[in-house]
Amino acid sequence: MNNTIEPVRHGLIMAVIALISGALWAAYMATHHEQLHSAFEVQQAKLAQVAQQQQANAMNMDNMTMTASAAHQHDSSAQAAAHHNMEPNLADAARHIHSGSLAQDAMQRLLRGHIHFMGVGVLAAVLLLLTAFTSLKACWKKMLGWTFGLGALAYPPAWIVMGFRTVEMGPQAAEVSIMWLFGPAIALLFASMGALLVTLLIEWTGFQNKPLLQLFFQKS
Repeated sequence: MNNTIEPVRHGLIMAVIALISGALWAAYMATHHEQLHSAFEVQQAKLAQVAQQQQANAMNMDNMTMTASAAHQHDSSAQAAAHHNMEPNLADAARHIHSGSLAQDAMQRLLRGHIHFMGVGVLAAVLLLLTAFTSLKACWKKMLGWTFGLGALAYPPAWIVMGFRTVEMGPQAAEVSIMWLFGPAIALLFASMGALLVTLLIEWTGFQNKPLLQLFFQKS
């Protein structure tokens, strides 16, 4: 048994680390839930205050423009154009504030970090055990151990980082900001699952003994 799982042992270790991280993160959230939620609400309130101040400043600019003399009509038109350029940003801020609680969205994303730590950790461990019992050569099993393990460790933290950025940056911007980690992690997991599926199909059909596939499979 030890010799069987040896090529994927490092991947199993990373999967177990993911499970432990998920459990620890759940414990942290359970003991610091109120502090986290309160911090997000304070951050959201500050952003709302800034947006309201910007709207008030924009209204003052409108009043100044309406009372400007004809001699300064050209300058007033330039101010109105600048104000028009500010409107999309103000509208976007207001939409984020009034469409729902960003603090709640942030907490949900932090919770998903725990869920994905546990779910992906279990998935990686099970699929690596399947990999260990295939007829792939040890070098390819080791590669799948790395890809499954790194994917399991990289994907869940992306949700946590995105959660902490949600209030400050907005939901969509926070998601985009973490794609550098999301993308490779998802690619590793899907590529690993695809490779395992192809391996199982080849073994099921008995094609692993074909000369062209001897690079990947052990001789039976």
